[in-house]
Amino acid sequence: MINWRLGLGIILTGLLVLVAIFGPMLAPYDEDYINPSGYYYNSSDDFGVISNPEPPSGKHIFGTDQYGYDILTLLLYGAKYTLLVGVLVALVRVVIGGLLGLINAIRTKNEKVGSSFGLLGSIPAFIIIYFVMAGIVVNSSLSMIELILLQSVLMTIVGIPGVYAAVFSKTKELKKNLYITASHSLGARSFRIAWKHLLPHLKATLMVMFVKEIILVLSLIGQLGIFNIFLGGTILRLGGEGVYLSVTHDWAGLIGQWRSFVYDYQWVLLYPLLAFVLIIFSFYILSRGIELKDKHGFKKYPHI
Repeated sequence: MINWRLGLGIILTGLLVLVAIFGPMLAPYDEDYINPSGYYYNSSDDFGVISNPEPPSGKHIFGTDQYGYDILTLLLYGAKYTLLVGVLVALVRVVIGGLLGLINAIRTKNEKVGSSFGLLGSIPAFIIIYFVMAGIVVNSSLSMIELILLQSVLMTIVGIPGVYAAVFSKTKELKKNLYITASHSLGARSFRIAWKHLLPHLKATLMVMFVKEIILVLSLIGQLGIFNIFLGGTILRLGGEGVYLSVTHDWAGLIGQWRSFVYDYQWVLLYPLLAFVLIIFSFYILSRGIELKDKHGFKKYPHI
């Protein structure tokens, strides 16, 4: 049976990577372009009023927001931050957490001692990051890059224990196999056992874990965005109830800053919401495809 999930996942994620790389070049307007508002009149007796937000049209495919910014342009400029941070944070989580879990599972004989670090993963990541960043990210004196690095480090730290616990548990199960015991009896060192016997069996698990960690990171960014903790910084414009704006225009930030349009001018919120759902769906389909490929056993590894 054709693994259509894997193929669809690869296609969708590939398209997202292209959008993240070439987004600014594909944007119909400059990032700072503002659609002018006011009265217009031409020689053909065509006159009227241009007001923002402007609904989708040939001039603005996704419409404009309340300030006149082109929504498609902001999405294309912000794609790289959404995707890049999600992938890099997930990668570092899996590398560090996976190595720690693998090494500790090989060396330790007391499972309670080895698995205790993984309990830290039960602490909600959102609560930790929100209370750390709430007083820093809004109208911050730090630069955009510094805030992205700080947020990325925090998201990496809170995610390592969960990856560690999963790899530790999986490695402990693999160590019970007879070929591992035989390798120990033949004098194989821990590094050789890990490289030749354990990693080949953990490869598919780590790949699926990596993709799922991307989904978790993106979901965390989305949760923080709802509470005005935007990736790369939040601008607070005072006046009335105050308006929160995303510095980087990342997709979760655009959802957060435009969530008040859920009742009026729905297109302002609809398009970034659809874009964010698409990126989550793409990685979910990819993870399911990898899981099915491993389940059907496309490649077998020798034990010894």
